[in-house]
Amino acid sequence: MAAGAWPAAAVVRAAVRTLGRFLPRTYTHSTTTTATTTTAATASAAVSSPAHSLDDYNRLLAALARDGDGDGALRVLRRMRHASSSPACDPTADSYISAMSALSKAGRPADAAALFDDMLAHGVVPNRPAFSVLLHIYSSLLHLPSAAHSVLLWMSRLGFRPNPIDYTDLIFSFCRAGRLPDALHLFDEMRALKYPLTPHTYAPILKAYCASGDIQAADALISSMRLSGCHPDVVIYNIYIHGLCKVGDFDAVERIIEESSRNGWVPDAVTYSTFIAGLCRSGYVEDAFRQLEIMVAKGLQLTVVGLNILLDYAGQDLDMWVSKEVLERCEELGFEVDVVTYNTVMDHFCKKMKWLRVLKLFTDLLKKPITPNVQTYNILISCLCRAGKFQLAEFVFSCNGFVADTVTCNILIHEFYGAGKEGELGFLFSDVNAGKIAPDTITYNTLVDCFFRSGKRSEAANLVRHTDDGYPAEPVAHLAYWLFRSGNDREALRLFDDILAKGVPLDSRVFANVIKAFCRRGPVVECRDMTQLCSVLDRLLGIG
Repeated sequence: MAAGAWPAAAVVRAAVRTLGRFLPRTYTHSTTTTATTTTAATASAAVSSPAHSLDDYNRLLAALARDGDGDGALRVLRRMRHASSSPACDPTADSYISAMSALSKAGRPADAAALFDDMLAHGVVPNRPAFSVLLHIYSSLLHLPSAAHSVLLWMSRLGFRPNPIDYTDLIFSFCRAGRLPDALHLFDEMRALKYPLTPHTYAPILKAYCASGDIQAADALISSMRLSGCHPDVVIYNIYIHGLCKVGDFDAVERIIEESSRNGWVPDAVTYSTFIAGLCRSGYVEDAFRQLEIMVAKGLQLTVVGLNILLDYAGQDLDMWVSKEVLERCEELGFEVDVVTYNTVMDHFCKKMKWLRVLKLFTDLLKKPITPNVQTYNILISCLCRAGKFQLAEFVFSCNGFVADTVTCNILIHEFYGAGKEGELGFLFSDVNAGKIAPDTITYNTLVDCFFRSGKRSEAANLVRHTDDGYPAEPVAHLAYWLFRSGNDREALRLFDDILAKGVPLDSRVFANVIKAFCRRGPVVECRDMTQLCSVLDRLLGIG
């Protein structure tokens, strides 16, 4: 059972006991199964118990909200409305708040918002917390700042004064939607109401300024924070540093970090990770590694993901950092490299057609306690094929312990056909026929392309006719493109007649590829070609 599941289950059990029935104990290792069983037992208890108080139901709803059991909360609400017991058990605003929270936590914010309308329809008067929950759903979960703002105005007209959290939620939502003027208007309202302003309130506005590259406005906002007595914290400075990196002002970043102790904040791993990533994006890989050394000296560590991002940028400059040097440098700094690290560097060498270096990295990886994954093998196979080492690629494919996937299949088909070695793909198709590899749409598209480029037009047509019970949309679109592109218009039209005769509708991608094929017949589409295109489209649309 997942951590934290027992306390919530214990609360539900206690609530059910209050309703006059014990929750049946379920022995399972599945959190989802446990939650479902809990919900079923809860609903059963609510239905069968003879007399419950409103407080009993509300405690149960609160427990379901904490557990994120939206279906259970809806069942309890229905029971409260339709119970033959005392009308004193009718749902209240607090009952609906718990049910809305349960639906929100279950990933159903639209249903949670609809429940507010249900509350009004049943004559329940919403309180201020109910409006706040609805505002949060619209602003933070549904990303509808205008609707959230309407809720804020609505509650204000009813005399429910929005609290600072309501304003902060809405400011964040407006900023995320790119509506900075609306966010600033709300920010000014907060100041006029003399609400306390926290770094959390300033953060989305600062992020919006930095995202647009308006560093001057960002500077002014941070200065206003200090003047108002709200001291910028590490989160604020990390946002600011990200903005400075975006505009390439790395001197300012270094100055801010140097002055951090004087300004009352301490740079963390995010600070340096942001700085390092910014340097990499601008091509200052050596400077990025120097900052990495400073970071390590301060006892801060990049995550494996952060390290792989660094190596991703470093690998782009292969003259400066060859694979062995990069990996050894990271190990000297105390980082534990993983299979993603090797894949990242191998992929860059593959793109540079350095197949010997890719092979060397692969053999180094096998000597370490790191298990290569299917992506590792796919990178190696792709690189070997592109280098013309087809026998070696086939050997890697046949290695014990390697389970090829659809990507492997597509790589081999594309590369072997491109080199005119399709007759050597028996080892691959035997695995496909045995069901070890399941072809996907890309596989069929690749085969259609390869057949046509190899002059095997009839094989391409037969493949499309017999794939997935005939005529899947994307392969049909590919085949149509090649037929019209090569001038085989009559054969293409016969293909469409066969498809329509079987009652299969033509996908929009077919129309797009037909138009693209005509446009690529030559640098200028001749008048007769344009007339022919219009005739083809009319026929496909059933016009005339």
